[in-house]
Amino acid sequence: MSKSLLQPFAVIYPLPTHLASRILQDKKSIFVKYPTHETISPKLTSCKKLMLYISGANKEIAGEADIKSISLMTLSETILKYGSNLFLTEDELRKYSNGRDSKKMMVFELDEITSYPAPKALGHGITMVGEYISKEEYNLLVNKGDLI
Repeated sequence: MSKSLLQPFAVIYPLPTHLASRILQDKKSIFVKYPTHETISPKLTSCKKLMLYISGANKEIAGEADIKSISLMTLSETILKYGSNLFLTEDELRKYSNGRDSKKMMVFELDEITSYPAPKALGHGITMVGEYISKEEYNLLVNKGDLI
């Protein structure tokens, strides 16, 4: 495996349009996701960017944000610390939690949130697990407008 994929530059996560727009348009700077094993993988800690993929038919990335920090927090810790900056409402977060209140979720603190003037075609689907990309792949995507 190449060094660039051992230490990826960006991570792509899928979101429905209405949730992605809360980050991109409303500038909600806290993104949360439950990890598989209540840990933050070393690959994820090397990522500088979070790419927002719109789940659905178009297979496009609508924007990006710098990852300022990633921490592990419980549901109540997250709500208490970030409240109105969360991209989910408290009710949505509780529904997403689905009884996992004591399980730690990854809490991404985002900065420099940027919506692309035109979405970037990714050319393939992204699962809920997400996908890592190298600095080279990121540059191709952002500068040329698509990545196959």
